[in-house]
Amino acid sequence: MRVVDLFAGCGGLSKGFEEAGFELTLAVERWEPARAVYKMNFDHIVSDMDLSNVVDAAKLVARERPDVIIGGPPCQEFSAAGKRVEGARAGLSLGFAEIVSSVRPKWFVIENVIGIRNSSVWRTGKEKLAETGYGITEVVLNAAYFGVPQNRKRFFAVGCLGQAHNFLADHLQHGSTE
Repeated sequence: MRVVDLFAGCGGLSKGFEEAGFELTLAVERWEPARAVYKMNFDHIVSDMDLSNVVDAAKLVARERPDVIIGGPPCQEFSAAGKRVEGARAGLSLGFAEIVSSVRPKWFVIENVIGIRNSSVWRTGKEKLAETGYGITEVVLNAAYFGVPQNRKRFFAVGCLGQAHNFLADHLQHGSTE
């Protein structure tokens, strides 16, 4: 399956998908230091694009014909360490939803801090994705229960065109340990 990674950072999500056998065709990352690290770790294109320009971003992504769009939009405005005031960076999470809704891959995966799940931006983005036809499963997972030596809780939303909401609820905890 063909995958595009938005807000790719240095490639954590890309690496996981690559190791699971997916074909990464494009990554988009605006921050040059992260892009430089990404380029050292992967052979596919990493683009420097402002993803707040949803129309141009959707055109770029659509050319890749992705089966899956993944991404971890900026989390500073949702983080418990921040002020939790939704501003311009928070709008990039809505941009992710708009790009996915425009391109319409079979699947999407968004990862973020747990504070996003109660944000107005995510509520709006989730409504847009649902209107587009995605069934969405949301879960908070703690990396410590999946072999990572760190107590790190992360929010994931997985969407699939034509599915009912919570279609993966029983499967996303699979592989966790006590």
